[in-house]
Amino acid sequence: MTKEIINDSTSDLILFSGHTIGFVNDIETLKTDIDNKQTEAILELQNINSDKIDNCLYRVTNGKLISLNTNQIFTQSSEIEGNYELAARLLHEFETNRIIKIKGYTIMIIQCGEINILKNFQSEKNRVEFRFLDDHSLNERFNKLINSTDIFLNPIHTPMGNQAKMQKRREYFSKDKRYYFSTSNTREDSKDLKLKSLQYALFDEKLITAIDEQITDYSIRRIYEI
Repeated sequence: MTKEIINDSTSDLILFSGHTIGFVNDIETLKTDIDNKQTEAILELQNINSDKIDNCLYRVTNGKLISLNTNQIFTQSSEIEGNYELAARLLHEFETNRIIKIKGYTIMIIQCGEINILKNFQSEKNRVEFRFLDDHSLNERFNKLINSTDIFLNPIHTPMGNQAKMQKRREYFSKDKRYYFSTSNTREDSKDLKLKSLQYALFDEKLITAIDEQITDYSIRRIYEI
């Protein structure tokens, strides 16, 4: 299905949900199957057959499937809370491997739970800030990334909990006339493709409406124009 979606597309960019491709052998097959040289795509390989690395990012550009040489750094807020070394590692990934340019837009990719680099303050109506405001160097690097990015892409594996908090984080990334897009698989116990939390698109902290929507028995695709 991944091959067909890419080859049949007339969009400038496709964002696939996390775990797009299950196994490394399927990546090798996909490399020879793409013939659309106009559409770019971001997708994820779940299993690269390594005990240390999984959830690896790939880009389709000019009809070629290339590795971005990066993978998900963490999944849970408990991993990143107070962990300055892990935060620095994620920022390094953003700076070196997660930024691409398409049609004049600077695009940064945040994988699933890495959105926990942000923190909500529940007592302040879930106000959102960078999780490491107390570290000048990390905060400066993060702000530089934010201010130089036009579009944030957030491929997700399954819908995250507490959507009220997540919505505040989506708004944070999209503020100041930036875009945020996310797309997710359904949960294992659900095939509800109309679930709101599967896909989000925001501009300047507000939800934007798709210009087209295509639903099959196995997938949902929404097209946005920017």
